[in-house]
Order: sequence, then structure tokens, then C-alpha cells
Amino acid sequence: MAHFALASAYVSSNYVEPGESIDDIDSLIGSEDDVPDPLLTAHRLAKFYVISAGDALKSCCELVGREYPMHVGSAALARTTAEHASKAMYLSDPYAGWKVRVLRAQALFTAASSEYKSSNETGAREMIGSWERWRNRTGELFSGVPRQTAKSNSKLVETYIPHVLAYDELSRPAHGNAVWLTTAVIQEQKGTNYTRCATLRNMQCAIDAGVAAAVGLCQLWQLDLDDVVAAAVGESGAITATWEELASGVDYVRAGVNDLSNHVELDWTLDPQPRR
Repeated sequence: MAHFALASAYVSSNYVEPGESIDDIDSLIGSEDDVPDPLLTAHRLAKFYVISAGDALKSCCELVGREYPMHVGSAALARTTAEHASKAMYLSDPYAGWKVRVLRAQALFTAASSEYKSSNETGAREMIGSWERWRNRTGELFSGVPRQTAKSNSKLVETYIPHVLAYDELSRPAHGNAVWLTTAVIQEQKGTNYTRCATLRNMQCAIDAGVAAAVGLCQLWQLDLDDVVAAAVGESGAITATWEELASGVDYVRAGVNDLSNHVELDWTLDPQPRR
């Protein structure tokens, strides 16, 4: 599935804005003085997010697939997958229209300034500033268009991937939540399936998020899902041949994880912990 997500971004170099010419739109709203190709950039950013979601998903699965799963590292990567995938879907909604799509890209770029206050990198500041200038210059062209904001990661995940885990469950390992960490370590010591189940739930969340983002990009660019699967198979060497087979495999894994989640073992007996 990670290869499918990556293939969806690479299989075609032709970006499609439904019912519109990207070049014509950019000639109307772009300028060398700020952002020369705003709509093309919005499509590229959606593609970048799908690529990075596929990267994180593949890394997550590799950490989970070890003999001794890396519980914290895989959980952090699962959350990263969901965050990047939700932003891809925010941008690639095929029904959003080009004006909303461009404004969403602008919102994501300008919101990035909050994480560049400490380093203040020249190239990053120029990129952010160019979008701010672009927005000031084109304000009248977007009159009547609902204001678009860069929502928090939790809001984006809950909005665009509602069937995955609650965002706070994804965040517990990444934030070093004391209750989660204590429970995970003690249950591992006791040999229950609690921590491995939590890890598999995180991985399944990442798979679902990666699927949703990749399918969304395929819908926007009007790509055939079987063609994307074929490209992914050629890259990974997997035996799956069609989208139906791939989706069925994901459903099978999801059913297994859900069944395990319904049979979680917890041992709360008060065994003494080492003094040191």
C-alpha cells in the first residue's frame, strides 16, 4: 500500500484541474513578482504530501514488521502519515474548485511561518513572503470565496480521515504520554498483547490514511486505480495485480486488527517493579 501511495504521485506527470486549464489559470493569477504558478504549485504540494505520506507509511510498516516491533517509532510515523495524508486530501479534493485549492495552498504556506521563527532561513522566509504578497495582490479575484485556513493537524485528520483512530490515541506515543508509556512497558513485561495491539492499530491507521490520500489524488487527476497498482507492483515486486485485490488485502488486514482490538489482554496485578 505504501508503494501504491508513492506510485499515485509518480505514475503521471500531467496534473488535472477538473474543467480548467492550469496554465490558463496561472496566467491569470500568477506573477513573477510573487508566485508565478499558484495552481500548479497547489497540485505539486498535494503530490509532495502523498509522497511523504507514502514514505512515512513504508517506514512505519518496516518498524512494525520486525521480530520485535519498534512501538514508539512506528507510532510516531503512523501519526506523521495521517497528518501528511490529511493535508494531501485538503488540497486534492476534486470538488473544491481551483480557487479554493489555491487558497488552501496559500494557507498552508503562510501558516508554516510559525515553525520558522527560530531558524529564520532566508529561502523559507522568501517562500512564505511570496505567498503573502500574492494574497494581497489577488484579493479581489477571490471575493466571495469562503476563507480557507490551515487547520490544526488534529482537525484535518478528523475531517478528512474520520474512520481512523482518534488523533489523541495516535499522539500518545509521540508525545511521551506518561499513562500510555507506563501501560505499554508494564504490559510488555507481563507478556500481554496490549502494546502490540496498540502498535498494529497505529499501523492500520497509517495504511487507511495513505490509501485515502492516494485515492483522492487519483480522483483529482483522473487516474485509473488499476494503472497505479500496476506501477506500484513494478516498483515493489508485489504479486497484487488489481486495485480490487489490493483493497481486499487492506480490508483483510483491517479485519484482523479490529478482531485483535476486541480481544486485548491487560494484566493489572501489582507485581513489584525493580527499585532501579
